Amino acid sequence: MPHGYEVGYRLFTVNGRVLGHGEPIRVKSGERVLFHILNGSATEIRSLALPGHTFKVVALDGNPVPTPAEVPVLWIGTAERVSAIVEMRRPGVWVLGDLSNDDRNRGMGVVVEYAGRKGKPRWVAPPPFRWDYTRFGARDMKAKVPDEVIEMTFTKRNAAVHGFNEWAINGVPFDMDKMEPMFHLRQGRRYRLRMRNASDDIHPMHLHRHSFELTRIAGKPTAGVLKDVGCWAATRRWRWISRPTSRD
Repeated sequence: MPHGYEVGYRLFTVNGRVLGHGEPIRVKSGERVLFHILNGSATEIRSLALPGHTFKVVALDGNPVPTPAEVPVLWIGTAERVSAIVEMRRPGVWVLGDLSNDDRNRGMGVVVEYAGRKGKPRWVAPPPFRWDYTRFGARDMKAKVPDEVIEMTFTKRNAAVHGFNEWAINGVPFDMDKMEPMFHLRQGRRYRLRMRNASDDIHPMHLHRHSFELTRIAGKPTAGVLKDVGCWAATRRWRWISRPTSRD
């Protein structure tokens, strides 16, 4: 395979049900509904839109954002969480679903039904929108100076290992047998991970039991957005606080 083997899916679900099966989300006009959304996929990055409505993002990965902001579309990486408020101002029966027609037709969505409204659920694609974490950052705050900066470049070699893609950080593929550390850290120190995605894929990253603060995205500074999962399409800079959490 010239581009390497990829994982494929026949069906997608929300809360275990494909679109059109199970009970709809029932709402009333004028309500403010808080959605806690988790991308439970191991490989898929998902989008989500509700025609005629906007999402006011109030938290990312369980951390309140400094600047809650409204967006027409959510982009959610693998294992990423978004908490967003939607004001119900467009009575009808709608599809809350993925922007991809193929994936939505394979089940990636759920029906939202206003009280007293019946009929076939409608889907209307939103206008083009670019997801940007910095819109949720603090506008009057600067990230603290790190104790050390770690450079990390992510690369991919298509179909390099028996038809499967090979990923590497700073040119070194991770070896599950050797488990050799690439970086040595000290508890309590502040590290800036300057990550560059040099592949042609959007790439998710997760720091087990740690949180990081976004400090710069594609050259745009920001502060105050704390996460433990992120998906990056271009150069990203994080500050990693080496402080374990209580989660396993």
